[in-house]
Amino acid sequence: MNDILDAVRAWLQLLRIAGGLKKSMDARLRGRFGVSISRFDVMSALERAGADGLRAGELSQRLRVTEGNTTQVTAPLIRDGLVKRITDREDARVAIFKLTKKGETLFAEMAEEHRRWVAEAFSGLSSAQIDSMRKLLDKIAIPADAANSGKDAA
Repeated sequence: MNDILDAVRAWLQLLRIAGGLKKSMDARLRGRFGVSISRFDVMSALERAGADGLRAGELSQRLRVTEGNTTQVTAPLIRDGLVKRITDREDARVAIFKLTKKGETLFAEMAEEHRRWVAEAFSGLSSAQIDSMRKLLDKIAIPADAANSGKDAA
């Protein structure tokens, strides 16, 4: 019984800490760049995708949100000239999202600040402690990823 209670307490602590870090990062991004954490995440996914960009469905999968939510969060980025929406040449029903030059420039600046803020948040931990934390999180991420994909964890 204690194992279950300890797991629930750890779960709640993880949610509280992750939520607090996300809220803090969102406030910093909004204050410094006028961009929410959700929009930062979109720009990050597009930056990692490179020049080819991402189809709407791929972007939704990477962000783990619905395509409707992706449309909502990309609309202001498109309006502000940070992201462009292109119709796929092979299938006119498919939208492809890419960062614009303006978006690439802003994202590079935001990513540098983001790295500094993350380093600040983890500054109380040694490299070994961070490595241990990552290994522990990986142990719970595998079952969670399997559940999200509808497959059994192996």
